[in-house]
Amino acid sequence: MRLGRTELEVSRLGIGTLQWGDPGSGFGDTFGETELATAFDVLVHGGINFFDTAEVYGYQNIKAGTSSEQLLGRFVSNNKSSRMKQPHPQGEDDDGKHFLSPVFATKFFTIPWTNFLVGGGFRLGRKSLLSALRASLKRIGQDKVDLYQIHFPFPTFSNSALMESLKEAVEEGLTAAVGVSNYSQYQMEEADDLLACYGIPLASNQVQYSLASRSPEENGLLKACKERGITLIAYSPLASGLLTDKTLTRTDKRALMVRPLLNLMHTIGTTHGDRSIAQVALNYLICKGGLPIAGCKTAQQAKAHCEVLDWQLDEDQVASLEEKMRTLKL
Repeated sequence: MRLGRTELEVSRLGIGTLQWGDPGSGFGDTFGETELATAFDVLVHGGINFFDTAEVYGYQNIKAGTSSEQLLGRFVSNNKSSRMKQPHPQGEDDDGKHFLSPVFATKFFTIPWTNFLVGGGFRLGRKSLLSALRASLKRIGQDKVDLYQIHFPFPTFSNSALMESLKEAVEEGLTAAVGVSNYSQYQMEEADDLLACYGIPLASNQVQYSLASRSPEENGLLKACKERGITLIAYSPLASGLLTDKTLTRTDKRALMVRPLLNLMHTIGTTHGDRSIAQVALNYLICKGGLPIAGCKTAQQAKAHCEVLDWQLDEDQVASLEEKMRTLKL
């Protein structure tokens, strides 16, 4: 699929790298990086090529060289190197399987004192975005990022100033496409209109969206994205782990409240070759037209994510999931 109205070809499921390089997750040491690198290769070989990061993900490890951006940059570079050694580096693996080249996205943190986290100067004015992007590219080890996003709106930056900065980033060849994150429908439409004045499409809006949190459907954001040709990237697609098989073993109030939905998801999963609850949750968002970005830290998780691309819920199953969700009080 295309990312919005751009020429970037991305998989229908992506990967969020929030936990990469986070010392609290146990990843960021040598063993963790090896595990992540293996998972990355499994993902790309299995058809998933969209990876989302941000300058503040794992910022504590920037000096150690193991922040999320730095890890992703190494994995992308190593993957490109290995592809070039194969007989068909531009479109096929050595087994003849088509693959998509990795597409990576990062974000600009709009809080003025972000410099205390990632370095650089105090963030005021349009030029601070370009400085932050150059710093991200240095950490990633690339001359250009595929998608550069505004992490969230903040009062010290007007939408017009941010969009003008994104325009300059495109003109200077620092990014192929631009997007926003955590924007309301009004903010997104304004951003899209501002960029249109420069002849640049708004590629995406990344927001929280899952079967357990369907605000983008309810408030008109998803519809507006479809009408304008903007890809809705869905973060927290598993509702912070709520929509997984593990929740069936929990006895807390929230887990018990969602159990009827999970039981239905499990039943539907069995009709598609014993798919997991998480796989059903991700497939639901794909069916709704979103681009879910799931967390992934192991080869086993990577394999399970790739399997989501091999099948699709039918319309009746999507409707039954939505009806069951409506009966719950979460």
